[in-house]
Order: sequence, then C-alpha cells, then structure tokens
Amino acid sequence: MRLLFFLLLLLNLAYLLYGLARHAPETPPDPTVWQQPEGIPMLRLLREGGVAAEDVIPDVGQAACVSLGPFGTPQAAAPLQARLLREGLAPHVRPMTESRPLSYWVVLEPVDGRAGARAAITLLTARGMNDHYIITEGPHRDGLSLGLFSEHARALRRLEQVRGIGLEPIIETRYREVSFYWVDVNASLPMIGMLSLELPEGIFPVERDCP
Repeated sequence: MRLLFFLLLLLNLAYLLYGLARHAPETPPDPTVWQQPEGIPMLRLLREGGVAAEDVIPDVGQAACVSLGPFGTPQAAAPLQARLLREGLAPHVRPMTESRPLSYWVVLEPVDGRAGARAAITLLTARGMNDHYIITEGPHRDGLSLGLFSEHARALRRLEQVRGIGLEPIIETRYREVSFYWVDVNASLPMIGMLSLELPEGIFPVERDCP
C-alpha cells in the first residue's frame, strides 16, 4: 500500500509539472527599432515645437492683385476706378504701350535695278495684274509695290497670285504703337467677383503677381 501511495504521488507531481510547463508564457520577441531614413525629415504634430496651424495652412482669403482691362483711354477706365473706390479699394490706372500690326505690304524686292522692275511690270500686266508701282526710295527701291492690305489673309492671297506667274514677292508687316490702360487693384479674383461689377464688353479681370 505504501508503494502504491508513493507511485500515485509521483504521478500527480509529474502531471502538475507538465501542466505548468504547458501554460508557461512564451518569451516575447525582441522589439523592432524603426530608424528614420536619411534625407527625410521627422514629422511633427502642429502642437509640438510651438508650430501654430495658421503658420502651416495658407490663408485662402489672402489678398492678391488683379488687373481689369484693357481700356482704350483713361476716361473709359474712370467709371470702374470710381466704383472700386466706393467699395473701399485703392485702384490705380496703369498705362501700357505695345506694337500691333497696322497693315500688310506685298513687295517684290528689287532684282537688276529699274530694268528688272520694268520687266516684272510687263509680266504682271500681261496676266491682268495692274495694281502695282515702282518703289523709288527706301530699302525696297527699284522693287515693286503689289498692294497694301489691312488683313493678312488678303495680303496672302495676293502673294500666292503673284507667285503663280513665277515671281517671289514678300509680305512686310507694318506696325503702330497702341496705348491702352489697365485698372490695378489689390484684391483677389473671388473678391472682385463678389462685387458683381458690370464690366464693359472686352474688359475682363486678370490675376497677376503683386508689384
């Protein structure tokens, strides 16, 4: 009986040890250490380091600069300038000048002096083209003027017509200086839109960099 008792006791101890070993917690894995890649700055919350949200997010309502025009004269821009003044803005009229095409001159450049010009006239007249004259001064002296046109398309048709008989004229564009005026104001396009301005035909707002 004593032997049986010790045998049962040993079995109970073995079962107890087996149970403890089975439910023992596993060894936790080594922690993974993340390293910031080189060249990439660390991200920080806005509240860290005293950074305020308004310093990071741009103000969409921040004033820009807008030009309205173009006007042909300062007097034409005056009503718009007065309206913007009544709205509490400070517009000013800015003059500009640019070169614009005035006319298109079809010219047969001189070849063999005055004799070459007369020979070209004979050829043109024989084909029924009588709108020409010999140029007597300037860089095209002893050449032929074949027409002065206000539209480039008409000058081009004349050019092709003369080329059709074996001559090689050119088109010389003449320019004139044209003045026009813009009304500049320190405001954004949405601000201008809220004013419900009645702009004349051909007048439009353009956003630009402030000076």
